[in-house]
Amino acid sequence: MIWQLRTYTIKPGHMDDFRDLWTNWVVPARKRVGFEVKGGWFNEEDGIFVWLVGHAAPDGWEAVEQDYYENGGREKFPHSPKEFVAEIETRLLSEA
Repeated sequence: MIWQLRTYTIKPGHMDDFRDLWTNWVVPARKRVGFEVKGGWFNEEDGIFVWLVGHAAPDGWEAVEQDYYENGGREKFPHSPKEFVAEIETRLLSEA
């Protein structure tokens, strides 16, 4: 299993908007194409939202990401996550 730690800086005043989108749209879309989402955590004061997503990724991480963007249903989202996110940092991780 490959894991990706995703750290987002949320635009001021949009943490609730982002959390709603993430819970109701992003997580189900990821799961539809085989991802496992361990959870999401946030710090309202700093405007930080962190989440951990994983996949067996037999053909590599780039392939499963492409599958998500092409087949996960993102075109049905009421908003693009980018509307609420100022900055994204991602890091691939392996289990110890």
